[in-house]
Amino acid sequence: MPVVMGHDKLRLNHQLLLSLPFREMTGQRVKDRSIPHHTIVGHNMAWASGMPVIPSQLGLGVFNGANAYCDGAAIDTADLDFTTGDYSIAGWIFYQATAMSQIVIGRYGVDLDGWELYLHDPNETLNLRHHHSSLPATRTGCYSSGWATGQWHLFGISRSGSYPRHFRNGAEVEVVGVLSDPDACNRDLVIGTRFTKDANWYSGYMTLLRVWDRMLEDWEHRQIFEMERHWFGI
Repeated sequence: MPVVMGHDKLRLNHQLLLSLPFREMTGQRVKDRSIPHHTIVGHNMAWASGMPVIPSQLGLGVFNGANAYCDGAAIDTADLDFTTGDYSIAGWIFYQATAMSQIVIGRYGVDLDGWELYLHDPNETLNLRHHHSSLPATRTGCYSSGWATGQWHLFGISRSGSYPRHFRNGAEVEVVGVLSDPDACNRDLVIGTRFTKDANWYSGYMTLLRVWDRMLEDWEHRQIFEMERHWFGI
């Protein structure tokens, strides 16, 4: 009989900590396909598939820009408390012009601890920021440009040390800024909203959101794009 390769056995999925395909289509429980199987809960989330924003029937999480978000309890997401170690984040986003700053994902407290990834609409930037109450500079960050609203992007982040790499559709893009290690954080994981869960709402669609506790190489970002681009008509 043929051998079935498990999701976690694929080379690309080694050290995968979070994997959210957003294929629920009903309810508010969001399935994490990674081995940790974190309990991720949706709040006011909607689900969609197919046109007009995507040419396939791939599942989408729909964020309304007002009160829809997902979270995971601090006690259940402690493995996403990155400090000195490497980590990577990737996912497909289609965001719309609403709030100036829109959180994609984070586990943080502003000027205190943790990390966050957000979009800044007027400047069309993707921003990675670390927070530190133990340092004179309570926040450090880096950003890349060209993240236009109203279209699909595969974003990729590979963090190792002070100079994280950013990727768009599998290709590396220029990054401005330098990061210091974030302070240890004991807070909920948030997706689509600020750590206080009351602002910076993400508006649009998201799917195939993933986090690793290792630095993805450039060929891995290209592989993700080439494997998945057909679902997005790219």
